[in-house]
Amino acid sequence: MSSPVETFTTYKHSIELQKNVADLWWTVDDNEREITFELHINTTGWIALAGGMKGTDIGVGWVDQRGSVYFQDRYAFAKERPMLDNTTIDWFALQGREVSGWTAIQFKRLLDTCDLMDVPIKSGTNKLIFAYGLTDPIPSGPNGEISYHENQHGSRALSLRSYTDSLSEDTFAGLDYFDFRLNNACYISMLY
Repeated sequence: MSSPVETFTTYKHSIELQKNVADLWWTVDDNEREITFELHINTTGWIALAGGMKGTDIGVGWVDQRGSVYFQDRYAFAKERPMLDNTTIDWFALQGREVSGWTAIQFKRLLDTCDLMDVPIKSGTNKLIFAYGLTDPIPSGPNGEISYHENQHGSRALSLRSYTDSLSEDTFAGLDYFDFRLNNACYISMLY
């Protein structure tokens, strides 16, 4: 991991999204049906995590000069500046700080908010986009407007809920064979 900032808690999973730029930690609580993230990005401006850019919800946060943490629930209809989601607030900041030029924010949301402007976090692969600005929104506060991220963004396909606890290679040591089964698979056969 690139971030010099200590995480707020211990997480079950982590990934370096982009070397020396962005790191992500997360834990899924299936009993509470929620996911807790901690995003660290090498900036003292705003940071964001989204399930895509078009037709998706986006969590945007920043830490102002006084150390106050702000977090917004936003939605993007197209590849344009995402608007504030005024239907319900579904992303919640837990804590945040800026250290050594990095912004670190811990936040959570339900896996499925039942909000039409939110994308459910399902089993399997989820596309995540991170983005950041070089400055805090002006005015800094709950309704601050974020600047365009220019080229400060990246994406990763991650399994947030399943396949994350893969078996160790030792599990298969000494086996001659094993069965691999797919449920709900679609098979296509072609004749030439």
